[in-house]
Amino acid sequence: MWNKFREYLKPQIWVKKEMPYTTRRVEIDETTFYLARASQNDITALLDIERSVYAGQTPWDRWTFTSELSKRKTSLYLVLCQGTEVVAFVGAWFSTNEAHITNIAVRPSYQKRGIGHFLVHEMVSLAHDYPSQKITLEVRASNTSAQAVYQRLGFTVVRTRPNYYIQEKEDAFSMCRILSQ
Repeated sequence: MWNKFREYLKPQIWVKKEMPYTTRRVEIDETTFYLARASQNDITALLDIERSVYAGQTPWDRWTFTSELSKRKTSLYLVLCQGTEVVAFVGAWFSTNEAHITNIAVRPSYQKRGIGHFLVHEMVSLAHDYPSQKITLEVRASNTSAQAVYQRLGFTVVRTRPNYYIQEKEDAFSMCRILSQ
């Protein structure tokens, strides 16, 4: 009995070793890209993509990206490159219970080509393989095109988060996809 109790009190270890990811060549909309793990060297490009997507603003600052990219056991950030140019990125946290897409952005000149769909699908596949039980994300209530992409990938709205985007005083929808194992 005492041994069972001590075993119960041990902290749950859910972090695996560093999440592996191998750079690979991908074809999207008849264009060749390279998909790779993001590194500290990519932060300037990630901030530039955010500025281009968010009217000169950067919702995440350099410190936030630096912190997120250093959590290599619990998170994975990917960059999609055409040649030497980073054109999009996506990031997520992973646990056995849940994977959560934390950030995704595609340069405006590359939008409407299936890149966002591809990146979210990649994270869904990785979450399934982790294995996580579900994958979640937040999306602006006004971003109907992103919502449509997520719904096509099997996500459903599970709740509204009032004033989630504080500066803009905009609501977010929390979306979830249950992953079958």
